[in-house]
Amino acid sequence: MLFTDLRQRLDQSRFYDQAMRIPLIVYALFVLFFDVVVFLNQALERPSILNAPHFGIVMTVLARVCQWIFIALFAILPIFRLRPIAKSDGIFPRLAPLAAIVLSPMFLFLDRAPSNLAFNFTSVTVSLIAGAMAAVSLTFLGRSFSIMPEARRLVTEGPYKLVRHPVYLCEILVVFAMFVQYRSVAAAALLILIAGVEVTRAMYEEAVLARTFPEFEAYRRRTSFLIPSNPIRFFTLFLEDRTALRRLAMVMICAFGLLGLVMILPMLI
Repeated sequence: MLFTDLRQRLDQSRFYDQAMRIPLIVYALFVLFFDVVVFLNQALERPSILNAPHFGIVMTVLARVCQWIFIALFAILPIFRLRPIAKSDGIFPRLAPLAAIVLSPMFLFLDRAPSNLAFNFTSVTVSLIAGAMAAVSLTFLGRSFSIMPEARRLVTEGPYKLVRHPVYLCEILVVFAMFVQYRSVAAAALLILIAGVEVTRAMYEEAVLARTFPEFEAYRRRTSFLIPSNPIRFFTLFLEDRTALRRLAMVMICAFGLLGLVMILPMLI
């Protein structure tokens, strides 16, 4: 009883809400800084790659830059997000997001499969599309962004017109792109495990949204859970929705700007 009362007081505390944003911001900034440093070290060790870049190198760096934008949004959005209206009960809904964060880096402990042009191209293409779509989806999620299953406001615009969890879909696609680079039983098991965790997160999130927003049931009936009923609509969306098109253009302008910067920066160091 005492623990429940303390938790309710913490959940209602503005200071607690602000304080809980700090670990996510710090973690996202650390991951972003670490990955940029790793990339620059790789570029400095093999300067010939950036001195005469070919199409594959440009695609690879562009995919990585899109992921940097996605991670940067993870650090920025918590600063401005709304306070939650409702939260999930119990420990398991809170463990699922943490599991998703912890499991993805496990690929680094696996051995990469032998290089293959077709597999490399598939991996880079999927990673590029998923990274760009994830960044666009986060711009629509905006101040409703949360790692834990919480309700702030119901987002139904942009990619959320088609699927209820486009960010989770894109995260699974990025993990699939990583699997293509490793192509092993362990990598397949990790992919399945992460996908299962993301689906579980989405289910916990929907439970909170359903009991908080009466209009969620109608939204659920007209949209797909994770995979769009017509995948082509994910791309035609940008022809039909000018806001989505503008946000995609904004993400890609930032991506190409950063691409130019990271191609030039190693030459200046």
